[in-house]
Amino acid sequence: MQVTFKGDPIEVKGTQPSVGDKAPNATVTNNKGDKVELADVIKGNVTILSVVPDVLTRTCELQTKNFAEKTADKGYKYITLGRNTVDEFNEWNKENNLNVDTYTDADGEFGKAYGLDIELGGDVRTTRSVFVVDKDGVIQYKQIVDEVADEPDYDSALEAADKL
Repeated sequence: MQVTFKGDPIEVKGTQPSVGDKAPNATVTNNKGDKVELADVIKGNVTILSVVPDVLTRTCELQTKNFAEKTADKGYKYITLGRNTVDEFNEWNKENNLNVDTYTDADGEFGKAYGLDIELGGDVRTTRSVFVVDKDGVIQYKQIVDEVADEPDYDSALEAADKL
C-alpha cells in the first residue's frame, strides 16, 4: 500500500487489518510509562484509535485536539497512538490543557501489527489513520489517510462509533 506525503509516494509497510477483522493486539506504553496490552485497553469499550505520525506537528495536533473535542461527551473511548515518547505526549497534553489518553508505540509493535509503518524524514513513524473498534474488539471502521499531511475524516469515524 502507498500513501503520499506532500505529494511524494511513501510505502506503508505490512498488511493493514480490514473492517470485520479482530483488532490486532500489541504491547504499547501508557502515559505513566507502563507497558500494557492494547487489547486490555480497548476491551469492552467502543474505541476510536487515532493514529498519528508525530503529535508535535500541526496536522497531528489538529487531529488529536479535534477528536478530543468531538468525543468529550460521547460514551465511547478515544485514544491516540504514535511513536512519540511518553514525555512528548505528556508535555503535549500539558501544553494544550488536555488529558488525551495517549499510548506510545516506542517498540514499533503496534505499527507492525496494524501494518502502518512509514519512513518519514528518516524516522519510522505510523501513518495517519483511524480505526473504530466495537466492544467485542472487532474493527467496524478504518481510514488510512491517503495524504499524510491531511486530516482524517472525523465525521465518518464519529458516525461509525455513534452507531455502536
